[in-house]
This record gives sequence, structure tokens and C-alpha cells, in this order.
Amino acid sequence: MAPTAIKDIFPTHDKLPTEDTTLYYYLELKDGGIIQTYPGTAFEKRRKHVPHDVTVKDMRSVRDQFNINNAGFELVDHKSAVKDFTDAKEVEQVYYAEYIDFIKKRVGGADRLTHVSEGHAAQGLDDKIPVKVMNPARFVHVDQSYRGAEQILFLNLPEEEAERRMKKRWAIINVWAPIIKPVKRDPVAFADFRSIDEYDFRTVVANLPPPDAAEYGKAAARYEVTNLAHNPNQQWYYASDMTPEEAWVFMIFDSKNDGRAKCAVHTFFPYQNQDDYGEPRTSVEVRCFVFWDDKETE
Repeated sequence: MAPTAIKDIFPTHDKLPTEDTTLYYYLELKDGGIIQTYPGTAFEKRRKHVPHDVTVKDMRSVRDQFNINNAGFELVDHKSAVKDFTDAKEVEQVYYAEYIDFIKKRVGGADRLTHVSEGHAAQGLDDKIPVKVMNPARFVHVDQSYRGAEQILFLNLPEEEAERRMKKRWAIINVWAPIIKPVKRDPVAFADFRSIDEYDFRTVVANLPPPDAAEYGKAAARYEVTNLAHNPNQQWYYASDMTPEEAWVFMIFDSKNDGRAKCAVHTFFPYQNQDDYGEPRTSVEVRCFVFWDDKETE
């Protein structure tokens, strides 16, 4: 759990503008929940969660009080030089390079960054058939659990290098940004890490298909993700009216154990007045490994 000293100074920001919505939490196993899932499949799209009415606070006016070390997330200004986000080569050459440089400046002292990845029509499909249509993940989660972060490290690096990297501080940091147009639907909400009780974390195993596979099978790579049980103490935040000149930087995992935020629990949510059908939101998300050769984990 996060140290008491950090929770004692946690600001509640009771006077901020708010958005009332419904967030979807982990359905306990005893109630019909799951411990295995298949990301990107019809099964995942149809998966059941527990709805809870939640007030999400607009942190825009106090954005300087939130960062990846104390809350697990921060809102930053950044305008990409990418002209065409449908051009995979331009995204890889320009966008990835921009954010590698950007994250290095945010975290300070990192000697290496490695890009990893990244961007509901499920009715009538077999559970394990991949669904190609992308949609916002409207359930409360962290992309990897603490153990799952280590599993992702070994899935992406040679075993010897992964073992060496784990002896020093390392992290997984994501950047999510709207592109082309401002966010008018399905913004992302974050739970301040200082308001999280880690006893509410729930582990689910994600099974990934082999590259270019038409369906999931026994050869799938596996890693743990974190879901969350509801707790009324959780404090949720978003930023209103995000534009393509802004981005969220948020922690998926930090090996540093000094009381800082180790992850950012998040979800996308619909605005109260949002139409069920409308022009889709456009966004991009990148994930990076960050390594410090000169910093210990404690």
C-alpha cells in the first residue's frame, strides 16, 4: 500500500467542476467474474463488470498539482509534428521519437527508453474471435499488474537483459493523446494513486494471440493485468476539453519503492450528455520501457 504519510497530505479538491458518470469495476469471481481474458476479442467486449455511480473532478485548473510521481498521471502540453497518423512509417519515425525524447525529459536521468506498442462490434461472434474495431476501454484497469509488468519485460527483451534491467530502477510509462480534433466524447479518467487501496486490486490474466493469428490458441503469450474493486475513497479526475496540443503521461509500473505512485488506474467514461452514437473520438497511445542504470529500486 502507499505510505500513510503520502495519503495524509492527499488533497481532495472538493471545489473543482465535476462530471457525474458510471464507471465499471471488477466483477468478483464469486459473482460470475473472470480471471482469464482475451484482449481484443468478442469475449472481452461482452465481459460483465459492476457499475458504480462516480463523480469525476475536472483537474484542469489545478493541473500543476498532479504528476506521475505523486498521483501517477499528469496533463502536459505537446504538439506533435506528425502530419498523417494513418502513415505507420511517419508515426514510427516521428511520433515515437518525439515521445522518447519527451519522456526522458519528464522522468530525468533515464539512460534508455524502448518503445513497446500502439491506437465494439462483438455481437454474434465467437468469444475468441478478434474484433478489429477499436473502442474506448470503459472498465477500470491498469494495463499490467506489478507482476505483469515484469512478464511484459521478459516478453519484449532477451532474458539476460531483462534480468539485468530488473536489478535497477525501471518503469513502463504510457502517453495518450487526442489527434486531429478535440475530445468531445469518452475522455479518460484517472484515480489518484494516493486515494487507492491496493487491497482493491484484482489480478486478471491477459492471453494474447500470436502475431497475425486469426484467433486465440494455446500458444498465446500471457501476462497479468490489474482490475479494481470499487471503494468510495477513490478520487477520480479528468481534464475537460482536451485538444491535440495536449497529452496524458501516466505510469503503468514503477519499480521504485520510495512511496511514489507505482501505477495509474484509469478508464474511459461517457459524458452525461454524450450521444450513444456520434462521431468517434480520435486518439493515439504509446507505451515505453524506461530504464535507469544509476538508480536503485528502493
